[in-house]
Amino acid sequence: MVTIDNLGFSYCSSQGTTTLFKGCSHTFSDGCIHAVIGHSGCGKTTLLYLLAGLLKSEEGCLMHGSIDLSKGPIERAIILQDFGLLPWKRVDENIALGLEVKGMDASLRTEKVESMMKEVGIAHLSTYYPSQLSGGEKQRCAIARAVIVQPKLLLMDEPFSALDAMNRESMQELLVSIQKKHVMTCIMVTHSIEEAAYLSDFIHVLTRGERGSVFLPPIKNSHPNGVERKEYRKSSEYFALCVKLRGLLEKEGER
Repeated sequence: MVTIDNLGFSYCSSQGTTTLFKGCSHTFSDGCIHAVIGHSGCGKTTLLYLLAGLLKSEEGCLMHGSIDLSKGPIERAIILQDFGLLPWKRVDENIALGLEVKGMDASLRTEKVESMMKEVGIAHLSTYYPSQLSGGEKQRCAIARAVIVQPKLLLMDEPFSALDAMNRESMQELLVSIQKKHVMTCIMVTHSIEEAAYLSDFIHVLTRGERGSVFLPPIKNSHPNGVERKEYRKSSEYFALCVKLRGLLEKEGER
């Protein structure tokens, strides 16, 4: 379980100090896909960076099980909005980066990269450079690079926002299948109500409070038994959840 306990974080700008979090506590259960939604400026991406260890909290702690995320060696990966691919490296070289850092033997590294490229459907693009890829192909490469290191925690910041509607749906299906196969805990920030309602097992609404941003109680997404996820997108339950989430955000926006 990922636990946020009494989190405090603020940042300074030309307009002074802004407190994003003060006494914020929340949990994310293991082995699930979690969507974090909320209005711009409430700290969604900042929270993701704190969980990734890219930023340090001023108060409280962030834990994964018994491991302090600010100190522990937990396996985690983050996928950013712009994919973060190195333009001077080929697809296979970009995917292999994490394994190189781990010092994995070259032959084993090549084997794992080839397997991962097949899994995400880009084996035929192994020698291409990022500038030669479409948006969807770049995203597949970014997902492969993150998942190949076998993270227990996968963090995603608006991962599909740059894609067209059909590519976005295709990538959502890919994420679902990969998360099930590799049994990761995924925490994804998104501005899309529809994406949160379709992808996630739990939806977490982050809202600005008097002292800083806090979470509303999480909403469990009950995917109908026996119904394929693609069919769920067309179901009345899916639309009802979208309406509920939109209502929550509208209510928070009026505060």
